[in-house]
This record gives sequence, C-alpha cells and structure tokens, in this order.
Amino acid sequence: AQQKTQRFSIGPTAGVGHSWLSMDQQPSGFDSKFHPSYNVGAKLVYSIETHWGLSADLKYSSEGGQFKSVEDDEDRTVYRANYLRIPLQGVYFFNDHGDKIRPKISIGPSFGFFVGGDSKMEVDEQTTNEMDSKDLFKGFDFGLNGAVGTNFRLSPATWLNADITYYHGLSNVSENSALNWKNRGIGLNVGVLWGIGEGK
Repeated sequence: AQQKTQRFSIGPTAGVGHSWLSMDQQPSGFDSKFHPSYNVGAKLVYSIETHWGLSADLKYSSEGGQFKSVEDDEDRTVYRANYLRIPLQGVYFFNDHGDKIRPKISIGPSFGFFVGGDSKMEVDEQTTNEMDSKDLFKGFDFGLNGAVGTNFRLSPATWLNADITYYHGLSNVSENSALNWKNRGIGLNVGVLWGIGEGK
C-alpha cells in the first residue's frame, strides 16, 4: 500500500508588527499606542499528508508595549521585552501539494523565554526614568499563536510563505504580583522554506 507523503522543509523567517500589553490596571491618564515589534528566526515544517502538517519555530522576538498620555503625546512609557520564542503549530493546507498557491491556517502554543530589554518613561520627549525590563517581566511567557497565510511555490522544493499572525498571551508576565500583564501581538511574517526530505 502507498504510504502518505511525508516531507520536511526548513528555512529562515522574519516579521514585523505591533505588540501591546493587556493590563488589568492601565496607567492612569495613558492609552495604549502603536509599539513596533519584530522577529527573526527559522521554521521547520513537517507535512504529515497533503493537507495537514506540523510546524516549529525558533525565533528572537522583540515585544512589549507603549502608553502615551491622553493630554500630552510627548509623555509616554515604553516597555521593551525581548524573548526567545518557540511556537508549535498544527497547520491545515488548502489545495494540493503540487499546486503553486496553497493557503493555510495554523494554531498552537507559543513558549517565550525572556532574554532582555530596556524600558523607560519620557516627559516632553526627555527620558526621566530608565528601567531594566528584567526587573519588570517574568522569565517565561506562555500563550496561543494563530495564523492565516499562503505558500507560493517557487520551485518543486522551494516555497515562499507569508502569514498574518496573532499572539494571545495567557500567563501573567509582570514581576509585580499585584499587577496582571499579558502579551499581545499581531504582525506579518515572511520566509522561505526548502524541502529536505520526501517519502511516498
């Protein structure tokens, strides 16, 4: 009997987006604003059969959040938290393996290990307080990561992939037990995948 197609692919990935901190007690008089985030790393995908697969990433991800004063846009607090992230996802691929365009959806857990960052407060664009983010953030973060995207076949064993991703943190990342901070993020990730093995 013919076995299901099995294929590994691996390659670099990078992304940009917006991250924010969901807080039970947001700073008084401040609103959450756009905070640029980015990530770089590598992705491994295992195609179980035509439509299903598993993916694992290892990436450096710069996250955090930014709050600006409602009354004065030049007064702000910036939290920068950098993580080594390992998202694991189940993937469903539309169309067939030989098609040039393959939309996909994926979801799964993401494990984040804090690796650094600096936070600061500014008044009239002048820094008034600098803080090491390790004193503000716990060393571990856990949440769910979902994505919708498309793979574009460049050659029989090479794919360009693009995803719109959303991260929803489930664990409290604040070192202060009186506070409840959870990471959130949305972004665009792109990458290239090369096939490294196939069996039928």
